[in-house]
Amino acid sequence: MTENVLVAPAAGSASRWNLRGLSVISFAHGLSDFYSGAVPFIIYFVVTRGHLSPAYQGALGFVWYLTSSVVQPLFGAYSDRRGKWWFLPAAVLLTVVAVSLAGTVHSIVALAACIVLGGFGSAIMHPEAGKYSAMLSGARKAGGISIFQIGGQIGYAIGPAVVAALLARYGGEGTLWLIVPGAVATAALFVAMRRVDRSAVRAHRRDASAAHTAAVRPDRFGVSLLVAGTALRYFTAAAFMTYLPNLLVARGATLPAAIGLLAGGYLADRWGASAVAIASLCAAAPCFVGFFALSGFWSIALLLLAGVMLAVQNAPGVALVQSMLPRNLGMALGLMNGVAFGVGSALVATVGLAVARYGAGTALEAVSIVPLFAALPFVFVARRRMRTR
Repeated sequence: MTENVLVAPAAGSASRWNLRGLSVISFAHGLSDFYSGAVPFIIYFVVTRGHLSPAYQGALGFVWYLTSSVVQPLFGAYSDRRGKWWFLPAAVLLTVVAVSLAGTVHSIVALAACIVLGGFGSAIMHPEAGKYSAMLSGARKAGGISIFQIGGQIGYAIGPAVVAALLARYGGEGTLWLIVPGAVATAALFVAMRRVDRSAVRAHRRDASAAHTAAVRPDRFGVSLLVAGTALRYFTAAAFMTYLPNLLVARGATLPAAIGLLAGGYLADRWGASAVAIASLCAAAPCFVGFFALSGFWSIALLLLAGVMLAVQNAPGVALVQSMLPRNLGMALGLMNGVAFGVGSALVATVGLAVARYGAGTALEAVSIVPLFAALPFVFVARRRMRTR
């Protein structure tokens, strides 16, 4: 951390958010995740086209998760100190080009190179976008984060469908069709980001001048707890999406997640990030349990509601960690979106062992109560913050 100073908004500090700027950041997130969502399909296509072992598919998937998620805090820490406005559009362009070329390669080495470059682009983009979202949100930090996250959710949902269609019709060369629209969209980002950066810097300076400062040490232990709790939340969602053989859920997951992201941002700004995160995670568990206890319409309805409840925690969690690391906004986003996502996704492998031994139903019923454990770190940190005030 560069400074042991916490800047907290004082009463009457700027409460307006820059919706135009947030829309640009959300678009950048959606554009990047559109291409990121295509990576698993491209890996599968290249590996099967070359009649290679499925082990390569798993190894390349791990490389993607490592370069696109786990290293996010490192790029975020650098950006917090020496970030430039062009980092974000340049990172998106890197992902666009790398992913668009990935389908055309015919060797594992070339595919791995595309995946690493595209992953680094995604890892640079996320902390940058998260930092700008916080700076442009005024006092409505969680709401700004939710706008940023919704863009990514939409892009990640559309990307696989588009790439699957291109691969089916044109083969591996079909991914080249993605370069032109991606380049045009990125060019628009380069133009828009100059103005967004100026607005973000002005807003951040205005908020800082309206704030009071108190010399405190960053609560690294508290941040670690929140990252762990969020990892458990990601683990729950990933376990159900991976091992629940239900096409309706797979196709309908985007809408509940988007609703949850938007609701989480609004509710957190109104009632407090900790309270909303705790309530949503605690509410998710009985919804999952109800899915197994009931059948028919109500069973599916409770499963979709559980997805909404899990998504509600996202924006409050990021906003809470950013408030605890006010001088490291990019790193905070990288920890919550990168490290937590990576750890939670990696833990899904343990569910696979349980599925193999006990069946999917029994394994996922056990996972249903994990959100309660995910809520515990937020309870602990909320009490910890109250004692230090």
